[in-house]
Amino acid sequence: MKLDHINIHTDNLEGVKDALVRLLCLEVGYRPQFKDPGYWLYGEDYPIIHVTEMNSSPGETTGALNHVAFRDDDYDGLVSRLDQDEIEYDPRVVPASGVRQIFFKINHDVMIEVDFDPVG
Repeated sequence: MKLDHINIHTDNLEGVKDALVRLLCLEVGYRPQFKDPGYWLYGEDYPIIHVTEMNSSPGETTGALNHVAFRDDDYDGLVSRLDQDEIEYDPRVVPASGVRQIFFKINHDVMIEVDFDPVG
């Protein structure tokens, strides 16, 4: 398990993007075609901060720090542990890349995302 990225929700998409690019020397890079507007800001070779437009979707009550994402290789193990602990989760697939994701919340509405390589 390793840290992958953080996601910041904002009602000032351009301002937050510009500040992070300027202050942290990040670069705007490739981002798949998600339904909500946003930017992926790259450190060295991968996007470490995702900036997305704040919306009022049901269940999206996590605040400005929308979620923290990790990368792992045991998809079935995580699903099994979530099921065992009766934690609701939302499995997703990233458009174009096929990366599998699982989103779930822990205490205090902290959203966790875990990414896994595509199947096959």
